[in-house]
Amino acid sequence: MAEKSGVLKKTPEKEQTKTKKLVQLDLKSAPVSVRKSIVSEKAAVKKPRTSSGDHTPAHDGSTSDQHVNISGDLHQIQQSLTEIRESMVKKSDVKVLVSEILLELKNEIKSEIKQEIVDEMKKDFEESIKNKVKKEFEDKIDEKCKEFETQTKEISEGFNLDFDTLREKLNSQASELRSLNDKLKQCESAAQSAMTLANQNQQYSQKANIKFLNWAEEKNENLRSKLCTILKEAVKMDLDPSDVLAIHRIPGGDGKGPRPVIAKFRNTEVKIAVIKNRSNDKLKKCFTMHDHLTYFNAKLLRNLNGDPRIQSAWYYNGKIFALDEQGRRHRFDILDNVSEKLKRR
Repeated sequence: MAEKSGVLKKTPEKEQTKTKKLVQLDLKSAPVSVRKSIVSEKAAVKKPRTSSGDHTPAHDGSTSDQHVNISGDLHQIQQSLTEIRESMVKKSDVKVLVSEILLELKNEIKSEIKQEIVDEMKKDFEESIKNKVKKEFEDKIDEKCKEFETQTKEISEGFNLDFDTLREKLNSQASELRSLNDKLKQCESAAQSAMTLANQNQQYSQKANIKFLNWAEEKNENLRSKLCTILKEAVKMDLDPSDVLAIHRIPGGDGKGPRPVIAKFRNTEVKIAVIKNRSNDKLKKCFTMHDHLTYFNAKLLRNLNGDPRIQSAWYYNGKIFALDEQGRRHRFDILDNVSEKLKRR
């Protein structure tokens, strides 16, 4: 019982202590008038103590006044405490507010952590993908480069082999070509020589020939007998028919007039004796006489006579001669270059 009474006694003390602490904590937030009244009350209470025999009726009146004042102050304090208690935040509200703040902070922290994790994972993923792609790309490039080098090497070796073979063939063909060119030059030179020689031989065989133009053509004509008659009547020349080895007409001319006549005499002396009368007017009425030139000599003579750099050109004793603008005489062959020939002298 004693213990229970002790507990019962201690409990009011604890409650009083809590009440005092609450009053002390909340006193600063009380109104100014309340704080002043409390201070005045404390000042009024602190009076010197007196013995019980000194109490007088006057003192009893002041004490009753003081009790009235204290009760009023207590009432005001109680009202202030009520106002303070009402204005104070409740524990449940604090819990809710704290919970909301903590939840908001938690969400923000979670969001930030999540974003950081996402960014870090994204960065790591990008870096990983980048490195992987780079490595694969480099591996592919290396592989393709090696394949290209191998193929290039094979092609180069094959090309070198083909090039060596081709070079040998080209060298062989070049040698053959040079040989063929030499042979061609030799053949060309030989052909020119043969052509010149053939022309000279032909012209030499025609050295005793005379070509008659514009000689009237008759039916069943005897050209040998008629030539002897014309020469005797026109120039009083006795020509022995035996001096004319051959005489006949050849295809030629423009097809409108009489065909040309070719006469071959025994020798050049007889031919010269006949042809020196070619300028005779009576003979010109019957025919005109010319040296029987080969085709190439006749062509060369026409070209020289038509060249403005040449004064005159003629045939004599199987050869072609010409005078240039300065009066210098030149001998020409069928294969000569006229311009180069004229520059030499």
